[in-house]
Amino acid sequence: MDHLSDSERRRVTGLYESRIAEHGLTVDALKSGGTGKQWVRHAVHAEAFDLNGLHILDVGCGLAMFYRFLRRRGVVPASYTGIDIVEPFLEANRKAFPEGRFLAMDIFEDSLADLRPDVAFMSQVFNNKYDTADNEAVARAAIARFFDVVRVGLVIDFMSTYVDWQDPELHYFTPETNFSYAKTLTRFVELRHDYLPFEHTLILRKGPGLVIPDDAEAREAY
Repeated sequence: MDHLSDSERRRVTGLYESRIAEHGLTVDALKSGGTGKQWVRHAVHAEAFDLNGLHILDVGCGLAMFYRFLRRRGVVPASYTGIDIVEPFLEANRKAFPEGRFLAMDIFEDSLADLRPDVAFMSQVFNNKYDTADNEAVARAAIARFFDVVRVGLVIDFMSTYVDWQDPELHYFTPETNFSYAKTLTRFVELRHDYLPFEHTLILRKGPGLVIPDDAEAREAY
């Protein structure tokens, strides 16, 4: 199955709601390894594109920590939209960032037509191991769906199979498999596995990250 059933969605939502009950609306409710690892992920994601003046979509935004990171870095996007399935996260974000837009959405069933993002980000979205869905198929379907609607690119991270231990509640993705799939969608793909030892990030671009100069310009550089 390449999407979440209602029961699977409720189960995943329940996991986060139970963590909120235990830890409150803090980073510990995200089970993301703490603020230090979040900072590293966000730094990698923010480096992928010049986000000033762009429309940013944060899929599975949680507590909008990526938006907080960008604000502290002085990044000024044209707009920021966060979507999630955990309503307490969305309520907290709306109070903290009234200038943003925070939506409760099913990323497979609801229309994406009104979002119109330049760049979409997905961080720690597909970590939970599903009971009734295929993690690999769900991730591929989400990548294809959101890459189709972005104007500039898509950034998504995963747990990596290059680990020395696996949490039975989490799903681990093979980086090479993810890269190969991304290359079916665009010729311009970057794979980063250099920032945290057990995670990797895919960056899919609509066009090349660097502009190739003409021969005359290039000759002058040498």
